[in-house]
Amino acid sequence: MSKELFPALGEGQESAHEFEAQRSRPLPANLWRGPIPELQSRGVTGVQSVQSAALMNTLPEPWKSLIYAIQRKANFQSIVGVVGTAPILARAMEERTYLIVQNTSVANTLFVGVGYQPANTGTGISGLILAANGGNYEPFCVPQEDIWLLGSAANTQFVMYIAQG
Repeated sequence: MSKELFPALGEGQESAHEFEAQRSRPLPANLWRGPIPELQSRGVTGVQSVQSAALMNTLPEPWKSLIYAIQRKANFQSIVGVVGTAPILARAMEERTYLIVQNTSVANTLFVGVGYQPANTGTGISGLILAANGGNYEPFCVPQEDIWLLGSAANTQFVMYIAQG
């Protein structure tokens, strides 16, 4: 590794590994005030202390999402619905950070299509199959595509929990 590219690594010392010679540097003096000008003008000393909903609502959207992410908060929504034997678009494509779909129907099966319409023709089934009475889908990698739902019979009940932001 060239010292010209990374002068802070191993500067002034010869060692087997340049990372062993790294030295901490002081942070800039103005960093404690926070990087967001909108918060500085309101006298807030850091993003962790933003607790006021009124203040959050006055911030522009990119900053609001950043603060929610830092505080490990999100805009959670619960959607309760009923679907029949024709597929419905439950949620259009959007940025999500969490998703779970649960079949709350006592006897009917729920089919979930992520980015496509599920089908149940009797012989051909496409989509994720959620068993009656609590079958659920909670993906490890949250999909951003359209979420389509289909019931095996009329009045198939479901609930979706979604987090955005």
